[in-house]
Parts: sequence; structure tokens; C-alpha cells
Amino acid sequence: MATQSTTPRTHGDGFTLLELMVAIAILAIIATVGVPAFNNLIRDNSAKAEANLLLHSIHLARSEAVKRGAAIWISPLTANNWSSGWEIRIDDGNGAFNSATDTLFKRFDPLRGTVSNAPARLLISAQGTLTSPSTAVAFKLKPSGCQNNEQRQISVDRSGRASVQRISCSS
Repeated sequence: MATQSTTPRTHGDGFTLLELMVAIAILAIIATVGVPAFNNLIRDNSAKAEANLLLHSIHLARSEAVKRGAAIWISPLTANNWSSGWEIRIDDGNGAFNSATDTLFKRFDPLRGTVSNAPARLLISAQGTLTSPSTAVAFKLKPSGCQNNEQRQISVDRSGRASVQRISCSS
């Protein structure tokens, strides 16, 4: 004679359709809220990285000018378009920018953001001060789709010190 099991079957073997639907609904709500915030985070980090790259290149040029005891140029690759990339050149001693005679030190790739308010080029003296232009400058780097305070301003004062700060996209 066959014996039957007297232990009752429990329902812990899997998910019910209702539990699965609730989990999918919660996941959809989290994704709806999280994806736009994640896009903002990516855009903000990209703007920060690009601004820091430009800031680093100014610091590098200043450091090299003092180290070499020579003037250093920082210039966009195409006229007045810093977004297309830029380069650092060691002045040939005449104090005038000439890409044919000034020695290329380093070249930087194009940016994804838009640079505005930028001078034609910068000249850092052998003492590390900003020689050209003769006044302090403030580049503005704006990422595409800029929202809130994602824009960055890179300032270079007459002493050659450079800094970066967040500013409103409407500035």
C-alpha cells in the first residue's frame, strides 16, 4: 500500500504573478526617476572633466614657463575656437605667436562643450604671469543641454593663477 505524505505543501516555491507585477511596477518607477538624474550627473561630470583639463593645461603652461625661463603660448587649434582643441607652444623668443617657429609642447583634443568669452590666445611669461591679454580672462565652458549650474568658468588672473568655478547655464 502506498503511503501519502502528510506534510502540507508551502507556497514558497516561487513568485506569484501579482508579486512579479508589483516588482516590475516598482522597478519602472525607480527607472523613471533615476534615468534623468543619471543623465544630469553624466553631463555635469563631463563639464567638470573638460573644465579641469583646460585648467590643467593652463597650470602646465605656467609651470613650464617658470621651469624653462621662457614665455609659453596657449592657443586654440583653429582661430578663436577653443572647443576645437588647443596647444601649448614655447615662444621662440620674439614674443609674437608663430606656429611655424614656436616649438609645440603639447596638443589637446577637442571639447564636447562650447567655449565662450575666451581670448584669441594666452601668453604666460617666464615669471609665470599672464602677459597677453593684458587683463584677467574668464573662459566659459558650457556643456550641450546645460541645465542649472553645470556651466564652468575658468578664470586666469594677471598673476597667472587659474581657477575654475560652477556658474549658472544662463550666465
